[in-house]
Formats: sequence, C-alpha cells, structure tokens
Amino acid sequence: MWKRPENDGDKKQSKLDLAWKMLQAVRKQVTCRLWVVMDRWYFSKPFLVQCESVNLDWVTKAKRNTQLFRRMVEPGTGRERFVPIRPKALIQEVYPLLMAQTHMDVASVACENIFIKMPVASVNRRGEPCTKMKYEQVAIVVGKRMKTEENETTTKPTELKNPNAPVETNDIAVEYKGEYLLISNRYDAPSEVMGAWLKRWRIEVLFRTAKQELGMLNCHSPNENHIHAHLTLLLTAETLVRYIAWEQKTAGEEDCTHGQVIRNLLCIRCRTRQAARRNEQDSITLDLDTTAKRFARLIRKFWPPKLELRWFEPSNTQLLRATA
Repeated sequence: MWKRPENDGDKKQSKLDLAWKMLQAVRKQVTCRLWVVMDRWYFSKPFLVQCESVNLDWVTKAKRNTQLFRRMVEPGTGRERFVPIRPKALIQEVYPLLMAQTHMDVASVACENIFIKMPVASVNRRGEPCTKMKYEQVAIVVGKRMKTEENETTTKPTELKNPNAPVETNDIAVEYKGEYLLISNRYDAPSEVMGAWLKRWRIEVLFRTAKQELGMLNCHSPNENHIHAHLTLLLTAETLVRYIAWEQKTAGEEDCTHGQVIRNLLCIRCRTRQAARRNEQDSITLDLDTTAKRFARLIRKFWPPKLELRWFEPSNTQLLRATA
C-alpha cells in the first residue's frame, strides 16, 4: 500500500514512480528472482532497466510501434547486422506453426535472435556521463488461447482509460487474427515467459471477486490501520473460499462457485447461546440459519475443540494448528 507523503509539495509522482517504489519495497522482503507482469502502458525502457538492476524479470505485450531488430550474419564477410522488423510481421511469420498446435489450451511459438535498443549509461569522449542505446537480446513469444476459459467468457480484463482522451494508435497492442506478441528480457527461458503472463489473468479475477463479492471497496475509513485490517480479513476470506473449492473438487463432490461459498458459509447469520447440557456448563453452542452440510467436513477439520480467550497473555494465546 502506498501512503501519500505529508510534505510532498507540488511534486507529482507518475505511475512509473509509484510502481518502482512498490517493487523496491517487495525487493526488501524477498531476495529471490521475481517476475514483473505488466500491461503495455508500463513499457518504458528506463523503467525496464530499473527492474533488471534489482534482479526482476519483466514481461508485457508489445505495441504496434515497438522497434525490434533481427540479428543476421552476412555469409561472405561474417558481418553482424541488425535488421528492423515490425512486430506484426513476426506474428505473420510464425502463424502457420502456431495454428499447427491444436491439442493444447494455449499455443505459443518463440522467435529467436530478436533484439531491442535499451539505454545504457556511458561516458563520452569529453569524460561526461551520457546515455547510449545498445542492442540487447529479448524473448519474443507469439501466443494464442486455443480454448477459452470459463471465467474469460463472461468478463475480460479491461484497462481504465479516460474516455475524453485522444486515441493513440501507436499505443495499441500488436495483434494479428487473435494472436498477440509478448516481449521479455528472459530470452533464455521463453517457456517461462508464457507461463508468467498467463498468471496475470488470475489477478484480474481476484480483483473482480474482491470488489463484487467480498466488499473490498466498502471500507470508507481514512485510518491506515482500519484499511490494513479490512484487506487482511478480505484476503483471509478469499483464501478460505479457494480452499473450500479445491477440497470439494479433490473429494469428487459437485463444484461450488465462488459466490455460493460466500453466501452459504461466510454471509450467514448466527447466534450463540450457553449450552444447558450436563457436564458442559462452560460450553457455547453456535446456531446457524442455514444447512451447512457441504461444509461440515471443513468445520470439523478446522474448528478448534477448545478455544480459550485470555487477553494480554502472549503465553496463553490460542493458536489454530497449521492448515493448507
């Protein structure tokens, strides 16, 4: 989460500046190699150089005006040349190979020996610092979804834009007969490029369900602690919903949708009463207003047999056992 500085003056930060601060915060917590999957708006070469400087791999869609070059070696002289090539021409070139892959959900073809000019810090003849453009190899993957996912048939990810803003044709992603072109710095692992890009759709689904079914936008408190608590409870509920759907699927039961889990388990009314049974004077009974047969196994598995609430005593804090 980004918090506006109190004394930021008239200095305005762009989306690239905020994204870079967010990535720096993530890098302080995680030291391993990470993927940054972004839309084409973030395709800024200085921003990509920043990502590579902290061991972050990036992947995005190529634009129509993206300048790509193919490395070629002259047969007689052995001279190395970089020939400009249009992104759409690359898709048309591998189109027959792409359509030949019929027995898979997502078809992809990688293009080899493709380079792009990237800014590199250097020093001129006078000893002054300057920036030069250098050819760097990139991964170019042409992909197409052969079978449409169930979620994607109803709602496709859309990018929020100003309706009054002028349309820039050069900013449109390159496309040819439904095929799209991905560009990444991981030219050594083109198969991972497609895998990382496909995970981006799950983020869109998460935001959709969080807004429509979990009330992500219903927290109107300006207090930072309240917002953190609201998002923490939201993600906890989402984790529980996803686990229920996975457990029922592995058990061979009927699939339960995301909304059904929320309505039948999370959004239910309940009341507590003290049990009047013999030898159970200190027990509490929980009455639900719905039949939760489909979730009885989950409740038996995770409901603690004994729960003690002793506040302000860390040594006596009741912790639930580790779950999935």
